[in-house]
Amino acid sequence: MKNLTKTYIIGAVTVLWYLLPGYATGFEFSTESLNISDVSPKGSRIEILPDSTHQKEFPEESDLYDSRMAETKTLFADAIIADVSGDTLEAVYLFELVFEALSELKDVTVADEFQYLEFNRMLTAAIDYYENDAETISSADNGLSVSILRDKLNEFIYNQTLDDLEYVEESVEIIPGHVPITYNRKVASIIKFYQTKGRQSVQKWLDRMDRYKSIILPILEEEDVPPEIFYLAMIESGLKPDAYSHKYASGLWQFVKSTGKLYGLKSTWWIDERNDFEKSTHAAARHMKDLYAEFGDWYLAFAAYNSGAGTVKRAIKRNHTRDYWKLTRLPRETRNYVPNIMAAIYISNNPEKWGFHVDPEPVLSWQEVEIDKPVKLDVIAKCSGLGVKTLLQYNPELRKGVIPPLKENESYSFRLPVNASPQFDSLFALVEIEPSDELIISDHRVRKGESLWLIAKKYGVRIQDIVSINKLQSARYIKPGQILKIPLKGYADYRIENSDSRKIYHTVKYGDTLSGIAMRYHTSVNKIKKWNGLRGDFIRKGQKLIIWTKV
Repeated sequence: MKNLTKTYIIGAVTVLWYLLPGYATGFEFSTESLNISDVSPKGSRIEILPDSTHQKEFPEESDLYDSRMAETKTLFADAIIADVSGDTLEAVYLFELVFEALSELKDVTVADEFQYLEFNRMLTAAIDYYENDAETISSADNGLSVSILRDKLNEFIYNQTLDDLEYVEESVEIIPGHVPITYNRKVASIIKFYQTKGRQSVQKWLDRMDRYKSIILPILEEEDVPPEIFYLAMIESGLKPDAYSHKYASGLWQFVKSTGKLYGLKSTWWIDERNDFEKSTHAAARHMKDLYAEFGDWYLAFAAYNSGAGTVKRAIKRNHTRDYWKLTRLPRETRNYVPNIMAAIYISNNPEKWGFHVDPEPVLSWQEVEIDKPVKLDVIAKCSGLGVKTLLQYNPELRKGVIPPLKENESYSFRLPVNASPQFDSLFALVEIEPSDELIISDHRVRKGESLWLIAKKYGVRIQDIVSINKLQSARYIKPGQILKIPLKGYADYRIENSDSRKIYHTVKYGDTLSGIAMRYHTSVNKIKKWNGLRGDFIRKGQKLIIWTKV
């Protein structure tokens, strides 16, 4: 097992270096830093120790790009290791961090062409591995799949030659109060892509279509915007409320946090309203109305939704036209954006014509109940007779699987499926709230002259916990106006990594039980379940479990 594990890890790092040739700056790794040893005859542990000879102090702000790129490469290596170790949950989580880090890195001023090239190679390598080489992740229907599909579509369109573009007779259907529907060579080309390389994804979009039309179309009518805007959500997220992109947009309408906040969508430790299919649809409709008011043209409004109003204005100025189809100075993805929507409309309105057969998912039917207790969804699941996964389908804004902390006389509006147990109210009334170590978070706006030491002292918490929960690059790098999350209570159970513990992997052997494993590593069954996302006590031979142990 020792040799096999070592082969996996070294193989993962080899893949990383194969994908990123020549970019060793800021990322040092050697087999001397890799310590693999037996914990017991029935387990093994993997420990990656930093090479002290290469450790650097946190750089000044001018070197922020190099520091963050080094951290992104390290996250990528960890993600590959988790993947080849068979740790699906950890791999998915780490790849989310990789793409979040790349999104933040893109906002850092790039000093020269070499940094620009390095960033693009890093992004390409991460997407290529995630999509093509990952062993444990199914990219066919996960949150990132739409973003990856869009990248493939852009590459497909960009690589086409004139010979590839079949001649079609261009047509435009204009109905008052609706978005004009255009059919041209570019739309036909994207339909062809959806019929071939994008077929699997588009089939899932079509199956979800009726479910979300029943929710979205009434809201679009209420907000007085054209119903065709529905198809923007289809190409943005594949109609998945929990979809995210490597640009770190989220939800049906793929809002980034700043734009979501502008339109009233809250994003806290506990909830992310960008993922709520009703709240985010109201926000998207208002956003589209503002863009249409600014440009007076739905195609230009769509383009601005994709790349920003400023980008569209500059393209109009450079191309001396307001005709979307003639704006050659738009980014490649934005030039494909409107024909992408048109293609989705054509296929959705007549799936059989384009070779698709729709197997519609059932619509979501619910009643809203007021929950006045900050309980975990497991409790609501037991009272309702439904699974936690089902409850999250109806309440996708809940990030931690728990009702957010409530003030006195406050309640949370919860969507309860109509097929819930008729005894729900009476059963839930019997639920008692016991004192617990649930995580309590407070927001703190950094003032001029404040340091993390002063902030930690004010709240009586550890500096390390503030750094960890906010994913700070360093305890030194905070700035006035920055909002920090302060873990006031219960952070120990949520801490991913701390100074007196290390993560190891235990491979389940024949005869192992969770209680036996817990005793061996001096921990509890509940913690092992939490670390590995286990709902029951079942484990299988060969399964790799994350274990946090004391140094």
